[in-house]
Amino acid sequence: MHDRPVVGLVHIGEHQPSAQFLIKQLEVTGYQVKQFDVDDLVDFDDDITTYILNLFDNELNIDDLINRLSDQDARLIFNDARISNELVGWNKNRWLRHLLHKIDQANDILPKAAVSEGHQSTGVDLAQFGIESVWILAASIGGPESLIKFLGEFNGDEPVLFLIVQHMDSEFVAMMEKQLDKNGQIPVKLAQAGDQVAAGEALLIPVDEDIIIHQDGSLGVKDINEHRLTTPCIDDVCYDMLENLKQVNMAVFSGMAKDGIKGATNVFENGGRVITQSADSCVVSAIAQEIRNLKMSMFDGEPVAMAQYIKETLKS
Repeated sequence: MHDRPVVGLVHIGEHQPSAQFLIKQLEVTGYQVKQFDVDDLVDFDDDITTYILNLFDNELNIDDLINRLSDQDARLIFNDARISNELVGWNKNRWLRHLLHKIDQANDILPKAAVSEGHQSTGVDLAQFGIESVWILAASIGGPESLIKFLGEFNGDEPVLFLIVQHMDSEFVAMMEKQLDKNGQIPVKLAQAGDQVAAGEALLIPVDEDIIIHQDGSLGVKDINEHRLTTPCIDDVCYDMLENLKQVNMAVFSGMAKDGIKGATNVFENGGRVITQSADSCVVSAIAQEIRNLKMSMFDGEPVAMAQYIKETLKS
């Protein structure tokens, strides 16, 4: 007899090796797992209160599925199967522990807060470094593909700095950095203390640290909020950057979570631009849709069109 809750595993796309590994480990730790293909999930099992959506095919729009599961008051956990398939050794075990923690938060395996370095500077003017515009790129599930398309429209000589806030676990950071850097012209690198900001680059916000920008353009880190539910936290980055810089804008891509709504509101109310990825081009459009509902989106379109919009604003 199982003494833990029943977990539903929904395969979005083909069944993946990482999913089979996950099933075995869940069963070993006392969970009963029921598997579903996305097209077959019509009737819901009242015994299932948590569903893992194992996403392999990012071309599928799963908004309807998410809405139906949400109506059942089910807890939703997302896993990018294409990334988890590549994990081996320690990183694979760490990924598993993170998923177990999401299912049962009594398993406290999240990283400790980083030690703060330096002091926060306020009102930093990045124009002295050739940066005319700062954009926070907020994304969750389905975000990497959208970001790659978006970043591919820039050639690296634009007077803009991008701060990428992509929800992920810490073991995915190096792979995410490499994946996003494939876009071609504009370099993508993990933000680290001591690095110097520069125009025409994209900084990937780390999971275990929050960043600040000093008056001399160097990066520092500060303690994270240990109680936040998503990492990195979009709302926290928006708050920090609004405290730190003179002007911040925000582009919201595919994703599902409440994280990002407060951040977008703060950016919007402080005079920044907020734009959103169109629902039909998102894997999940929950964050962007809420921002549209609140009448804060100044432009709505596919990732390529979002990039073109930003390039036009740089000319004005």
